[in-house]
Amino acid sequence: MCGDCMKLRRRRDSRTRKIQTLFGTIAVDAPRISVCPCRNNWGFVDVSQSPLAELLLDRCTPELRQLQGELSVRHSYREAARLLNTFLPCDPVSHATVRNRTHRVAADLEQKAIALPNSEPESDPAAELLVLIDGADIRAAHGYQSRHLDVTFGKIEVTGKPPRRFALAPKGAPSPLATLRQALHEQGWRPGRAITVLSDGEAALPGLVRAAVGEPVTCILDWWHISMRVQHIQQALRGIDALDPQHRAGLEMVEWRIGRLRHLIWNGYHEEAHDELFGVRHTASEVAYLNGERFRPAVARLLWNCDDLRRYLANNTGSLIDYGARYRSKLPISTSRAEGCVDEIANARMAKKQRMRWSPQGAHRIAIVRAAVLDGRLKSEVSGLLAA
Repeated sequence: MCGDCMKLRRRRDSRTRKIQTLFGTIAVDAPRISVCPCRNNWGFVDVSQSPLAELLLDRCTPELRQLQGELSVRHSYREAARLLNTFLPCDPVSHATVRNRTHRVAADLEQKAIALPNSEPESDPAAELLVLIDGADIRAAHGYQSRHLDVTFGKIEVTGKPPRRFALAPKGAPSPLATLRQALHEQGWRPGRAITVLSDGEAALPGLVRAAVGEPVTCILDWWHISMRVQHIQQALRGIDALDPQHRAGLEMVEWRIGRLRHLIWNGYHEEAHDELFGVRHTASEVAYLNGERFRPAVARLLWNCDDLRRYLANNTGSLIDYGARYRSKLPISTSRAEGCVDEIANARMAKKQRMRWSPQGAHRIAIVRAAVLDGRLKSEVSGLLAA
């Protein structure tokens, strides 16, 4: 019945369509209903619509499409199709069908992100809203002007709620800021609430969060990356000791300065750590001068690592904090959990274990669906979207 003039609409014809379900394939009638003349502006154009096609876009039930999406983010598309054909009584599906239906699931998740619902309860405003964010490179398909694609991963943590994963490929996302904003919204973020971003010093990562919320954010430099650079300096120093220098006057001063680096950075004395790195450069040159040219390559390696740490700290001056105080407050100081997302999503599905090439859109959609599967959000979100 037409909703405008309340007249019955003409049934144009009826066709049979096969619908795949978890329990087999069934054939159902798919009538085509003509558009009411009151809505047909031209009058002579006979337009029709199929209610079944609008309800089941992929000719399968929501439960089957959800299962295909979950399998395809755990295995390759061909392997997911093989498993489905082995265990389900429905008609065989190809890897292209599984891929297309997975992309449909991802599009539904993105549509929810753009809508930005307001039904999520707000968390404690006093609790720290922490975003741990990291990135990875995956191999790009031929024809995309580069060999690799950037994919961003992370977790949003707040007291009283389980962590929420997010993943996106900025080049393949129709609205990357909306995807991140929806993840923040689900964790209790509202405009005006402070956000802390923990990253490895890549300026684009905090910038993405800053653009998503449209407000300033507090940035913290990851301690692990600082500690690894200090360890590289210590390893270079051990390489000089292994050469058994005869004159240790300058070397003892270098060892004393390097021994203080980790303590100074950990406790927030970043300017003093910067001065010690400059002191190492002036003192280490004496080691090669007193012990001969044989020590010059090892000393050059030590100085290069010192300069690398000094540049790293100078480029991230605004993100350095008192790590010891934050650690004693039982607050995170490392992006290890964000790097765990990289292993779970990128390395397990798109990179190391399965060396595939990806288009920007394909990488983005498989990333957001896999993040939803790992969080356990896929079943509730997809079922709710399809039911609506």
